Amino acid sequence: MSVKQSVTKAILVLFTGLVILSFNSCQDKEISGFVVKMDEVDEDYVNFGTFENFTKDSDWSIIETVKFTSGASNGWHFFRGKAWVDKEGDIAISINESKVHAWVRKGSNWISVINESTYTPDTWYTICFQYTYTTKSLDLYIDGVHRGSVTVDPMDDSVNDNNLFWGGQEALPKDQVGDIYSETSVTIAHQAWYQRVLTTKEIKNYYGSVDDSDPDLVFSSAISATSVTDASGNGHNGTNGNTPEFIEL
Repeated sequence: MSVKQSVTKAILVLFTGLVILSFNSCQDKEISGFVVKMDEVDEDYVNFGTFENFTKDSDWSIIETVKFTSGASNGWHFFRGKAWVDKEGDIAISINESKVHAWVRKGSNWISVINESTYTPDTWYTICFQYTYTTKSLDLYIDGVHRGSVTVDPMDDSVNDNNLFWGGQEALPKDQVGDIYSETSVTIAHQAWYQRVLTTKEIKNYYGSVDDSDPDLVFSSAISATSVTDASGNGHNGTNGNTPEFIEL
């Protein structure tokens, strides 16, 4: 290899390293403030109460920034529902090393959208799960890329009083208060619920924050050192269960 080739290669390697460093640093800067870490062993969770009429004859979308812990189970990291008492309009998402699994309840059936791929623990991912009423399309996006869809009739959740949980779901009535079913170890930086679908641009540009003044916003998490409140103003403030850890980045 000539001296010129060696110098060129060295510059290229240095430039590539700087680009990667710059990208990673940019990502780190975008996730700032507090995040919530929940441990499945401790049955940690946050309960946000009910979301009646979220899916009733309408477009809707849920978008979040999340990462899972190495060795975490296949449990749902957020779940609108109640074990064995699930109702139409319940929604859940799970992420692990091999797949992202998102579903909704329609009638007596669970409708799933699954993307089987390789996912890395302790890495931030953006997941968007949304429904278009006119086309009956239920779609899953991972890091801004469309990863799957199914067709499902509109859901009516007007009588759905199941709660939204981060970190698991409420268990059978016979279990102790605070017992959580299908837990997983996960960290959530932000989550937002809309009464509309998001554009491709909005999904790609999202990374842990939204415009809390959006009139179609139903829920937007505001994480502090001790709790999660609803920045949308709709009153879906969280109640901590067991020992969720609030970490400032």
